[in-house]
Amino acid sequence: MWTARSIIAALTLGVLAGCTTTNPADTTHYLIPDKTVNVSPSVTPTVEGLVAGAVVLIVIDPLAPNWSVEQSRLDPERFQIALTKKRFTTGGDGEAWQVFQRRAAQLARDNGAPGYRVLEFSEGVESETLIARRVARGVVEIAR
Repeated sequence: MWTARSIIAALTLGVLAGCTTTNPADTTHYLIPDKTVNVSPSVTPTVEGLVAGAVVLIVIDPLAPNWSVEQSRLDPERFQIALTKKRFTTGGDGEAWQVFQRRAAQLARDNGAPGYRVLEFSEGVESETLIARRVARGVVEIAR
């Protein structure tokens, strides 16, 4: 999970990717060299562009799940499920209900129950640090 400190560090690295020395005539102290990478005759990205792309990929992390799920047992039959969406996503705004139901069904199966009943469910947005993110919470009761 990304913390505010790691987000700020990644953004700082992205900003520094374009920085050079204070003296434009001095080309020996570039933070990132002004070079290109010859991938093919028609594709020659700059090192600066590759670093910026890597920073974006690290921050967005498109292969990570959109939602983190935490659960806790309230009593032998009831569970609380809390979902938190990652800060930078490429979709998934309407997924909370489906993710909640999948976790509830998994809880029922894990406890040998044929099904579950949703007792509470709510969705919202939390403005924690730099960027707000979607959350959902609910309580399910496994049906015996």
